[in-house]
Amino acid sequence: MPLSRRTLLLTSAAGATAATTVWPLAASAAPYRGPLRTNPFTLGVASGDPDPDGFVLWTRLAPTPLAEDGLGGMPYRNVVVTWELAADERFRKIVRRGVTVARPDRAHSVHVELDGLSPGREFFYRFHAERHTSPVGRTRTAPRRSAQVSALAMSFVSCSQYETGTSPRTAGWPRTSRN
Repeated sequence: MPLSRRTLLLTSAAGATAATTVWPLAASAAPYRGPLRTNPFTLGVASGDPDPDGFVLWTRLAPTPLAEDGLGGMPYRNVVVTWELAADERFRKIVRRGVTVARPDRAHSVHVELDGLSPGREFFYRFHAERHTSPVGRTRTAPRRSAQVSALAMSFVSCSQYETGTSPRTAGWPRTSRN
């Protein structure tokens, strides 16, 4: 079956349109393989889901969280992230440390689930990505399940850095924990 001039022109036009539409998108998504130039820990750190023997630690690498690239300003590549858990704020008594990977398909977020820790204890944690270090976070394991607790104060915070005072909702919160 011979190819008509009309079919040839329509097919060529459709192919050219597709190429000019897809090519800029592919070029803008080209992976950057260099080092992280700016601090990726702009969203801080968080912990949650406390149990008597553990909790979850979280961070997301995003130098510019609202960047139009959808990656928070991160390169489209895996980034090795190390973490440390300490019994003291200066990290002289490291309790645990480990390595994980922040992946672009997970928005470069990291979740570390810890267990086997002592109940009712305070811990400090931080993350490292290349030459950058996150702010230090403070968390606590829940009391033993059999513990007689006379008072328990808990907070739920989402998507804000209350310690910097940037959220008006947290203006009256105490800056220290009540033990």
